[in-house]
Amino acid sequence: MTNRDLNHIISLARLLHLASTIGLIFLPVAIGLTFVIGEAGIDDLRETYAELTLPEVIGTGSYLSILVIQSVGLLLTFYALWQMRGLFAYYKSGETLTARCAGQILRIGKALVAIGVIGILSNTLIVLILTWGNPAGQRVLSVSFTDGHVGFILAGGLIVVIGWVMREAALVAEENRGFI
Repeated sequence: MTNRDLNHIISLARLLHLASTIGLIFLPVAIGLTFVIGEAGIDDLRETYAELTLPEVIGTGSYLSILVIQSVGLLLTFYALWQMRGLFAYYKSGETLTARCAGQILRIGKALVAIGVIGILSNTLIVLILTWGNPAGQRVLSVSFTDGHVGFILAGGLIVVIGWVMREAALVAEENRGFI
């Protein structure tokens, strides 16, 4: 790798490190604001799932269960951003082909796959919880795959493979450094 290439990597990594840092700050602030302005209540659930026949009263337990389910995806997103920020920190310091970078890449890929899978499962569970109080025959089990879920799973899988390759490349590079 030339010094010019490394300088480009460092410059871009600085920008991406800043962007991921902003994302880590913005995510909890945006979630907090959603609750403060009242956009995360039961009425919003009714609006989001308007195509379903929902019971007259959605209980507090059901609502809290839905919040817990939704928080899993948010925590995974936060984790992926945290891992990205760590990778960009390595890159901006000039560290590129190391086992630490490969480990970060692997964790990012696994988090993205998990975000896609959790997205599918969480919507399924939320619909089931929302319609559980309906009379028999009006309960709904809905499994949906969106292009976003599939995209996260495929992109995450790609990044996992890249992480494995990077880990092997880092091992070879370390062995070569030992010979020099």
